Amino acid sequence: SLLPSPALTLGHSNMSVLATVAAEIDWATVLAYAFTVMAAYVALTVAAVASPIARRILFKSRLYARGIAHMVLSREKKNWPKQRGNGVPVFDSLVTKRIVFIRHGESTWNQVFNRGFGYRFPFRLFEGVLTEVVGLLSRSSFFFDAPLSDLGNLEAKKLRSFLTSKEDGPVGKDADALAGVKGTSILVTSNLRRAAQTMAIAFWDRVAVTGEKIYVLSCLQEMARNVDTCALAGPGEPVPLRGLEEQIPDIQNVPAGPIRDLLERRRVTDSGSVVAESGHFNAGNKPLMRNGHASMLEFAHWCAAQDAKTVIVGGHSLWFKEFFKCFIPSEQEHVAQRKKIVNCGAVAFDLKCGKDASGNDGFSIDSSTVRVVYGGFGK
Repeated sequence: SLLPSPALTLGHSNMSVLATVAAEIDWATVLAYAFTVMAAYVALTVAAVASPIARRILFKSRLYARGIAHMVLSREKKNWPKQRGNGVPVFDSLVTKRIVFIRHGESTWNQVFNRGFGYRFPFRLFEGVLTEVVGLLSRSSFFFDAPLSDLGNLEAKKLRSFLTSKEDGPVGKDADALAGVKGTSILVTSNLRRAAQTMAIAFWDRVAVTGEKIYVLSCLQEMARNVDTCALAGPGEPVPLRGLEEQIPDIQNVPAGPIRDLLERRRVTDSGSVVAESGHFNAGNKPLMRNGHASMLEFAHWCAAQDAKTVIVGGHSLWFKEFFKCFIPSEQEHVAQRKKIVNCGAVAFDLKCGKDASGNDGFSIDSSTVRVVYGGFGK
């Protein structure tokens, strides 16, 4: 007689274990707990109509639930095509956009988890948890959509100093675009606070003169399971920037313009700051089944559709690295495909947009056009 295969035996063994476990579960108790949670959620939703406290608790409950779901179910880097990116555009349809990637400064999440796990780690973790508990009834968070840490704010200020320096500031063809004094350029950010805060601080002097809005693009939201990648801003909303003015030590020297007008009238924009944002392109928090490759194609299409020649982007290290891996041709090699941009680092490159030989949309980055503006790449 034929002996059962090891795989079949193992399958029967696993099924037996599952059946045993299922038989030992008190399903009546499980259902009772489930109905209790559902009833509490419905009651909280009804109470939120009239109670600000109930609305905040409901907001935080949804935020925590979504964050946990992302940690367990997210598959952003799964099911990517073997051939990343799109076809290389041909010259007769070519449009070239200059892109400047700016990584955010250190966040509070980075402060706790990215400084090593030595004897100081428990103290940093305790401080973070305590801050989260104290702010439980607020619409802010220490871990979720983590804002800039003290060091991150300092890094953003150093980037601001570099951008405004006449001696040591940007040079070459990207300098005027960054300053907003020549050509056409726009400022965009992901829908996460640390990126938006970095852009608002670093480009404070430019925005104070031009009064331009920073565009919020949800397709730039970081690709990771961690809860710090879950956004607080909902669909169509600006990223919260409340308290940003505290990071501008020379705020009394703001030139005449819309920012100074708001400061004198003690008014703020919808962002909670005098720095205005446009949430028109913010679709809200990333869906559980989001595909990271699709988000990068969405951003490339968005850039190609803009009238501006230069797009200055505040975003995230993993997203930026994957973008370079996606659109720099496989036969070319560059450090941008292997290393993350450092905190508040700025890297510029040309994105070629058009139709490939088959008539489909195509995007590519010639590695020879990649230039470090500030900071560069990590070790």
